Amino acid sequence: MVLHTLFQPEVTLEEAAAQLHCDLSCILAIQQTCYLQERSPVAKAGTLHIAWEYANSPSDHFRFIHMLHVSPMTFQVLLDLIEGHPVFSNNSNNSQAPVQTQLAVTLYRMGRYGNGASVLDIARHAGISEGAVELFMK
Repeated sequence: MVLHTLFQPEVTLEEAAAQLHCDLSCILAIQQTCYLQERSPVAKAGTLHIAWEYANSPSDHFRFIHMLHVSPMTFQVLLDLIEGHPVFSNNSNNSQAPVQTQLAVTLYRMGRYGNGASVLDIARHAGISEGAVELFMK
């Protein structure tokens, strides 16, 4: 607006004030909007929940190990060691995903390489967002 005023000095004070008001309204609207364009929801139907069924059946433990690269007992020990850590709690109204899920996603991704370790593929397999995969890995 300043450049516009410099190059077009015939603008009245009222017009400049109206333009400033319009500019400030636009800036405020942008600041209060997370996304400037509509986003469509992404379908999520992961299969990671099957790991818990594999853990409950000793004859399927090899499937659990294939998915998460640790035995169900090792998984439980890791879970017991980390779930009390402050990083898994917050003072927000939005609760975190269960520690069990965060650990499973992390182990699943750590057991992959190449294209199979992509955030997009892991998110699709776990039935979560790409951002959640990145947060869980931290």
